[in-house]
Parts: sequence; structure tokens; C-alpha cells
Amino acid sequence: MADFNQNTLLSLILAGVITWKDAAKLKRKAVRIQAKAAKAARHETTVDLVRAAFTELTAEGNPTQHRAVWNKIGRDDFERDEVLNALKALRDSGEARTYKLSNNNFQIFWAQPVPPVVEAEEGEVAAIPGVDEV
Repeated sequence: MADFNQNTLLSLILAGVITWKDAAKLKRKAVRIQAKAAKAARHETTVDLVRAAFTELTAEGNPTQHRAVWNKIGRDDFERDEVLNALKALRDSGEARTYKLSNNNFQIFWAQPVPPVVEAEEGEVAAIPGVDEV
């Protein structure tokens, strides 16, 4: 902790506002809060990098797998679960989708979301925006 915080805690202890035990609890809580903030910041960084890699790998409509994204952003720099959680965050925000060709969990594919199909009026053909536009 910073000197200011330690001096503040010492002043509160000497003034009888808190005890040494309370100060120790506050220090442990501060460490947990800082670790949680660092983890959240790391997650946001990972999501940004995974978004860029995912967009590049699936640019032409091709699906990709977790390992390809992980290799693209750097296997030495990020853990497997960090990349997977970032991909799940993209899926939860609607920026990605997953599908499986079998019950094998190693064959999970990540792809761009399917564009919505515009319902056709009677006598017209349904169109996919951006694909079927003339």
C-alpha cells in the first residue's frame, strides 16, 4: 500500500478509531480489491485483442477455433482460459456465435453471427441485409 494509506491507518489506530486487527483486515481487503481490478483490466485487454484476431480470422465468413485465436494473440502472453472467456464475452455481446459438428468439445467452432433474415412481404423473396441487397 502507499505510504499515505499506511500513515492514515496509523493515525486512525493511534486515535483509537480502529484497532490493529481492523487495519490488517482493511489491508487484506485492499489487496483483494486491487487484484480484482487488475483481473478486470486484463480481461478487457484480452477481449480487445481477441476481438481483433477473431474479426481477422473470420473476415471472409470462415469459422475458426479457439486455438487459432489463441495462437494469433500469443500463446505465451495469454492463458487458454483468458482467451476462451474473451470469446465467450464476444458471444454474449452478440459479436460471435458457436456451433458444434458433433458432441466432441474439441470441435467447437466460432463464427460471425448469422445476419438476420428480413421477412418478405407476400409475393417477395426474403433478403439478408448486406448480402442480398442490390
